[in-house]
Amino acid sequence: MTSISQCFFATVPPTPRMTVESDPVRGRLTIALEGDLDCATAPTLSARMRTILDRRPVRQVVIDVAGLEFCDIAGARMFLHLRQEVTGSGAAYWLRGPRAHIRWLLLHLDAGHLLEPAGEP
Repeated sequence: MTSISQCFFATVPPTPRMTVESDPVRGRLTIALEGDLDCATAPTLSARMRTILDRRPVRQVVIDVAGLEFCDIAGARMFLHLRQEVTGSGAAYWLRGPRAHIRWLLLHLDAGHLLEPAGEP
């Protein structure tokens, strides 16, 4: 009798692409995200973002999410935890440019306070 064994390798989707821009004059750190943010990618992205935030004293942190194609509740939870840490150190924090489905998710999770305040550049 011949036996065939198959191996399946779990693949972890790549973490969303991240671009970091620092404006030391205004004390603003902008992190732009592109790709998908979900339960598989949020932990790695969160760790990367915390490392960046730990290195720079800032007055404002802006997370530009306009390039996110997808975000699930794990991504929203990550944004909430990061906000707690950033605002706990006295800095402002908000998300800029969410697509309609991400805005909907945040509003339905009662997390609309994460969205960019009106009038911010």
